[in-house]
Amino acid sequence: MNKLTLIFFLSIFCVSVSFSQKKNTNTKPYPYGNPVITHMYTADAAPKVMPDGRLWMVTSVDHENGGGYATMHAIHAFSTDDMVTWIDHGEILGIDDFDVPKNEDWAIWAPDIVYRNGVYYLYFPMRNVLSDGSIDRYVAVAESDSMYKRFKITNPRMTGVEKAGLDPAVFIDDDGIAYLYWNQQLMGVLEANMREIKGNMFKLDIGANNFMEAAWMHKRKGVYYFNYHTKYNNVVSPENPNDPNRLKSNLDYSIGTSPKGPLTYQGTMNFELGSNVVNGPKLKDHNYVPWRLTQSNHGGVVEYHGQEYLFYHTSALSSWRQDEFNGEGTWTQRSVCIDALNYNEDGTIIPVQQTIEGVKKITINQPFSIQLKPKKAFHVEGLKTSKEKIISIKNTSSISFKNIDLGSGYYYFGVKLLKTPSKGKIEIRKDSVNGYLMGTILLDNNNSTLNKGYADTFLREANGIHHIVLVFINENSEQTIISEPHFLAGSPKKIEHQ
Repeated sequence: MNKLTLIFFLSIFCVSVSFSQKKNTNTKPYPYGNPVITHMYTADAAPKVMPDGRLWMVTSVDHENGGGYATMHAIHAFSTDDMVTWIDHGEILGIDDFDVPKNEDWAIWAPDIVYRNGVYYLYFPMRNVLSDGSIDRYVAVAESDSMYKRFKITNPRMTGVEKAGLDPAVFIDDDGIAYLYWNQQLMGVLEANMREIKGNMFKLDIGANNFMEAAWMHKRKGVYYFNYHTKYNNVVSPENPNDPNRLKSNLDYSIGTSPKGPLTYQGTMNFELGSNVVNGPKLKDHNYVPWRLTQSNHGGVVEYHGQEYLFYHTSALSSWRQDEFNGEGTWTQRSVCIDALNYNEDGTIIPVQQTIEGVKKITINQPFSIQLKPKKAFHVEGLKTSKEKIISIKNTSSISFKNIDLGSGYYYFGVKLLKTPSKGKIEIRKDSVNGYLMGTILLDNNNSTLNKGYADTFLREANGIHHIVLVFINENSEQTIISEPHFLAGSPKKIEHQ
C-alpha cells in the first residue's frame, strides 16, 4: 500500500468512527423507493441473474449500531422478480463460519457471486488486524448448490490474490473463460474449479490513474466496460459540494475489446452520492439532499429483460432513520439503491440519474424455458440427430434451429451430456455459425460426473427472434453426445420454501 492510499484509508476510518455512534431512533416507514432495502443496512451490492430467472444480489452488511467498516461481519442475499419487490433470503455467510481468533479484528467486505454448472461461487474479501497491528487482506471462496442455503467455505484463502485482496469481482466471458478482478487494478484467470487463479496475477491497464477500489466488469455488444470507485480527497463542503478543486468520489469507467485490457478511459458513469437528485428532501438551508455530503461509491451493473441497471449505495436510509432527513446520515451505514443505466448511440455511458423514486416495476410474461427439438433442426453439418439426441461426429460440427423467439431475454442454456470429449466446447450463437456468441459450454472428462451430467452456461443478449446455432468443437476427433438442449431462466420462478 502506498502512502497516499494509507492516508486515505486512515481518513476513512477516522471519519467513519466519528459518525458511527448516532442512534437509529426514527421508526417511521422510509418514504421513498430508493434505497430498495429498508429494514437493515446493506452495501456493495453484486447483482446477477440466476438460473431460477430471478435477479439476485449479495451485499455486505453495515452494523445496526455503527462502528464503521470493522463491524461488517456478514453477507446477505436478496432476490426480485420485478425490480421493485425484494425478498430477504437472510445471511448466507458470516464471520462465525470462519475459525478465527476472537482477539483479532476481523471483517468481511464487498462480495461477488456467480453460478456455474450447478454451483454458486461466493467471493469475498477478509480483512484482519493482527495482534501486532499489521493488516492481513485476502480473498476467500464459499460455495453452495442453492441460493436458498447457507454457503460453505471451500477455499479460506485464495493463492495469488494476497496483494490488496479487496472487492473481488468475477466475470465469465462468452467464450467460457472466467476472470477475477480485485484492488489495485489486479486481475487473473480463474481455474476450472473457480477456486484458484491460473498462473500469475497481472495489472489491468484502464487508461487512467484514478483507480481506488470497487472493480466491476460487464459486457455489452462486444464491448467490455470496467467501472470502479475513483480516488478522492477532502470532505465535501456544505457550501460548495461541487468544488472543482476537490477529487470526487465518483464511479468512472473504461472500455475495450478484451477483458484483459488495455482499456480506454471514458469518464464518469455515477457522480458522487446525492448529486443532482430531484424531488428529494433538502438538507436544511441547502438545495441538495442530505446525503450529498457523504462519500462512498460502489457499483454493480446487470441487464435484466432489456434494461441495464446500476446498483450502488447511499446514506439516504441512515439520514432518515437517524435524523428524519435533518442530517447527512452515516457513510458506514449505507443502503443499496438502483437506477437505470443507459447508453449513447456510440456505446458510451450516459451518467446515471440518481433518483429517490428508484426504478419502475417490470412484468415478465414468457415461458421459463424453450426446448430445442433435434428433429426440428433446419440445418445440420457434421453430426447426426435422433428424436432426442444430437451426436457430433466431427471436430467441428453444427446444428441450426429456425426463428426461435427469445423474447425479452433468456439467461442460460443447458444440455444433458451423454458423452463428452476430453477437451471441447459447445458454442451458442445467433443467426449463423459465425454469428454473435451468446455463451459457451466448456467440455472435458469431468462433465459426466459433475452436476449429474448436466452442463449450462450464462448467456448475453439472448433476446429477440433469431436462428439459433449450436457449434460443437471437439479436439482429437472425439464425439460429443447431448440431449435436452434448452434455453432457461426466461422468466422468474416463484420463491422456494425456505
